[in-house]
Amino acid sequence: MDKSIYNPSEIYKEAEEINFTALLNSYCREFTNWSKYQGIPKYDNTLKEYIESTGLLLYLKIDFSDIDYEVYVPIKYFSETGIHSFYFPVVERNLKENIIKRIEYSRFLELTSLYAKSEFPDIDKTFTQQLMKNSIHNLDTFLSYFQESKSTANSAYLSFIDAEQSLILGHNAHPLAKTREGFSDKDLLKYSPETKGRFKLHYFLIHPDNIDEKNADGELPSQFLKKEILASENDYAKKMLKNNPSWKIVPSHPWEAKYLLNQPDVIEMQKTGLLYSIGESGAQYTATSSVRTVYNEESDWMYKFSLHVKITNSYRINYAHELYRGYEGSCLLKTEWGKGIKRDFPEMNFITDPAYITVSHKGKIIDGFNTSIRKNVFKQNLAKKNVSLLAGICQNSILGKSSRIKTIIEKASEIHGTSLEETAKNWYKKYFDIGIRPLIGIFNTYGFGSEYHQQNVILELAEDFFPSAIYFRDNQAFFFREEKKEELLKIFPDLGKKGKAFIPQSRMRRYWDYYVISNNLFGVINALGKNGLANELELIKITYDCFKSIEKLDTTGYINHFLTSPRLGIKGNLLTNLNKMDEATASRENPAIYRSYYNPLNTFFYSKTLLSPKSKDIIYSRYFPKEDVTISIRHLDLDRDLEMLHEWFHRDHAKKIWQMDWSIRELEAYYRTMIAGNALSSYIGEANGIPTCNFEVYWAIRDMVGDYYDVLPTDYGTHQFIAPTDPKKKYVSPFTQCMIDYVFAQPEVGKMIGEGAVNSLASMMNKAHVGFKIEKVIEMPHKKANLNFCYREWYWAKFPQNKDILIHPIAEESTQNIL
Repeated sequence: MDKSIYNPSEIYKEAEEINFTALLNSYCREFTNWSKYQGIPKYDNTLKEYIESTGLLLYLKIDFSDIDYEVYVPIKYFSETGIHSFYFPVVERNLKENIIKRIEYSRFLELTSLYAKSEFPDIDKTFTQQLMKNSIHNLDTFLSYFQESKSTANSAYLSFIDAEQSLILGHNAHPLAKTREGFSDKDLLKYSPETKGRFKLHYFLIHPDNIDEKNADGELPSQFLKKEILASENDYAKKMLKNNPSWKIVPSHPWEAKYLLNQPDVIEMQKTGLLYSIGESGAQYTATSSVRTVYNEESDWMYKFSLHVKITNSYRINYAHELYRGYEGSCLLKTEWGKGIKRDFPEMNFITDPAYITVSHKGKIIDGFNTSIRKNVFKQNLAKKNVSLLAGICQNSILGKSSRIKTIIEKASEIHGTSLEETAKNWYKKYFDIGIRPLIGIFNTYGFGSEYHQQNVILELAEDFFPSAIYFRDNQAFFFREEKKEELLKIFPDLGKKGKAFIPQSRMRRYWDYYVISNNLFGVINALGKNGLANELELIKITYDCFKSIEKLDTTGYINHFLTSPRLGIKGNLLTNLNKMDEATASRENPAIYRSYYNPLNTFFYSKTLLSPKSKDIIYSRYFPKEDVTISIRHLDLDRDLEMLHEWFHRDHAKKIWQMDWSIRELEAYYRTMIAGNALSSYIGEANGIPTCNFEVYWAIRDMVGDYYDVLPTDYGTHQFIAPTDPKKKYVSPFTQCMIDYVFAQPEVGKMIGEGAVNSLASMMNKAHVGFKIEKVIEMPHKKANLNFCYREWYWAKFPQNKDILIHPIAEESTQNIL
């Protein structure tokens, strides 16, 4: 919707749809029982009526048939990187009653819980429904404020705090992006970055024996805080400091202060004279995007407080080891090791949390007081730098206004005098160069890696609006390769003693899959693609080339993993919430539920010719003089071929091996899913103009068979069915040669694979005839199969005359086609 003013009901509807979209995207990443569905069915009247009523032809189909339901969601934009856009409403189909009706997010969560219960017996929809309701309510508040205040979140220029407070919609792949359970409506307006509230901090005066504090940058927190209080107008605080000169000042978020004053340990400390609440005082602060980290442009420090508010799915508490980790990391960055990083990668800036302060009572830390103190690198004039939270770059348009990434690319396009597409591609290359390449170098050379997700990364823009520098924050996510431990301990012997900062490289790879690749890099690709600035597949090819250019510098194997793995690890935000897991308190080994998702970088080897054909005409034709037959192949034409294929698959010889003797409605659904998808395509083979053969080409890395061997993104497989049983009409060898000619003519194909059933001797003999060799026997859920491979050289060794064949739709009466 593109309009200037939204009424309250429209804003609430927008908030619901934004949250529902994030929920659906989370589902698609974490589950596999979905596909795309295209077109108006001929043999499914109920679905036909629904689709005709929408006027839309492309859908997300979620298969809940195990619990007797299907869900259909109209697709607005389908993303190669997994963050899609949808039209609403969403509908469910009751398969028993054959009724289609509209559903809301709460019903979808119910279906998800029912479907997933066999895998996750303790799954609880109610908890997540409650948090999502809170997220929608809050987003409704933020969108209303955004419109009423005429806020700007999409300007090509934004100062640090404007950028921090521009994340109105939240992460587009988290189903609970705006949950703030614990805040009242009044709190929400006062303490949220989206509403730009300003407030004073609350201070406590506490006996020094109850305090632990450090500062890698010098002066202890309680000392500079004491100076600030003495310079304030808080007479009570000054009096208390005068009476207790050795006591320590401890800051708190004002919301958390109210929480703390109701806690038994704090009440006891007050009664025994170990703690005094001296109230709100000093300068006003405002929330950054994390809510609990607060900023004042005149202060030397930002304060990251503990906050017993559920933000997304967790209470946001600073734990002691995280505070130590920030201190240790800051100390390490001051050594020659840290200077080396800055020298080798000047574009990378680490915003350190060098100081912390904690409060204990009777030997137990009171975590609500735990405060991480961050260096303010955006102070005074530096506050005016043109920066963007990476999450802001990836944010969709708000209430019909252009997204920030679109505004930035438009400005850069004007300055450079290049098209939007060329500008977007060049901008992306620059981002990779300053935002991704250094991470690989730092990890390899210095052993340092972290959670480089969208909210932890700040991008500085140059005068031409291209990326010029990266800032990374959040020291609680500083980690070091276990393999570099000995080397790092020589530099800083205390590293990791309290901060638990060392992680084996093998386990850290999961974090890189999600935070660096899926969340960070793919987020930028998705933003450029979704805004119509560049094609995602082309950006993925650029990404592949960029990684290839630095692969020799990578000794960890990470780049090879990113480029060749069929799947990448991804954090299951939805399942983590449905299972009531709190990431902040979970074990380091399993802080959340991780799933795997098909790797978009594999699409560098994606053959659109094979898998996304457009033409329904003859694409290759070849004459075989020995058999005196012209074999032609064309893509499936569903309107023309469905009934024919249905008849073929019900023949006796097809039932046993092909196993597709379904109802015509089921067969049509299969093909409509295939046509909409991108991993499988069907072809019809004709002998002298008469259809007699069907074969499918599939991308092995996106197929079940890829789980049974070390699959490569250049592997393509085929299934072949010959309809006639009369040997004189089968033309098995000519059909098979034409099929292989066409597949091997595509440059993306490395080798062909097959997985014919072991009881199909004729199939394996035919494969051996054209050069396939059995690799091994595999046990698949639906069959025991011969996994077999064929390379071009093996095929050409069998048929040397086919090596120089050129693909052409018109057959010449010779064994070689002519262009």
